[in-house]
Amino acid sequence: MPVASLSSGIDLCYETFGEPDHPTLLLMHGLGSQLLLWEEGFCEGLAAAGFRVVRYDHRDSGLSTMLPEGATYTLSDMAADAVGLLDHLGVDDSHIVGFSLGGMVAQTFAAEHPTRTRSLVSMGSNTGHPDFGRPSAEVMVALVAPAPDDPAERAAKDLADRRLWASPEWHDDDHVLMTFVGYAARSVQSADAFRRQLAAGAGDREAALQTIVAPTRVVHGTADTLLPKSGGERTAEVIPGADLVLIEGWGHDMPPGAWPDLIEAISVHAGRVDEDHDVRRIPEGDGNGST
Repeated sequence: MPVASLSSGIDLCYETFGEPDHPTLLLMHGLGSQLLLWEEGFCEGLAAAGFRVVRYDHRDSGLSTMLPEGATYTLSDMAADAVGLLDHLGVDDSHIVGFSLGGMVAQTFAAEHPTRTRSLVSMGSNTGHPDFGRPSAEVMVALVAPAPDDPAERAAKDLADRRLWASPEWHDDDHVLMTFVGYAARSVQSADAFRRQLAAGAGDREAALQTIVAPTRVVHGTADTLLPKSGGERTAEVIPGADLVLIEGWGHDMPPGAWPDLIEAISVHAGRVDEDHDVRRIPEGDGNGST
């Protein structure tokens, strides 16, 4: 896979789908995962809807730069990485789509880089407010428990954890286990890297979210137990003009059974923005039937 070397010293591994001249849609994955979260079939579905789809590994994830012990960073730093990736790709503005921690990065991107944000889709995320979208004690304990060093034991723990917040009707043990095996074969995230990402997502972002001007859609699952749907509902309340799409039965995962609803929610929103963008670019007198 290609790598973008940023001026900050961070290298980001990425992959693209679709035609280069189509509007770009940038996918940001969640805590502890990799660009593989966005499976090829999902990316191809979005590409078929008319987008150039870009998936990438955040810093401290996958094949992107793993920082040394003692390093710290913020969501703003992670959003700046994404700006650097767009610069590398020669993209002026992009539809920004983020899931979970990726949703927090996407929100921060939209707040801090409005001219680079064509639209925003925040999925399965929250605003950081302590009263909304918080996991239960059982789920939080599982999330932060140390992962075993042995790859097979690590995959087993990841699978057991996933069952706590997976979509009840769409979860498939074999499919999920295969995904985790793929993660381990590609790159193993250290405990320090996981903690750095977890720390980056901490804090209340509501003041920043209130400044977002990009057309925004918030997508959340009714069965999400890791970041319950109150987090999505609150996000839609706080971001000006945002709409909310609740997907019945979707948990905190990306199972193929949820793809049709998710692809539709993303592509309809981004497509509507693109139509408006194209209309606004037509100079006066150049429209059909004008003189």
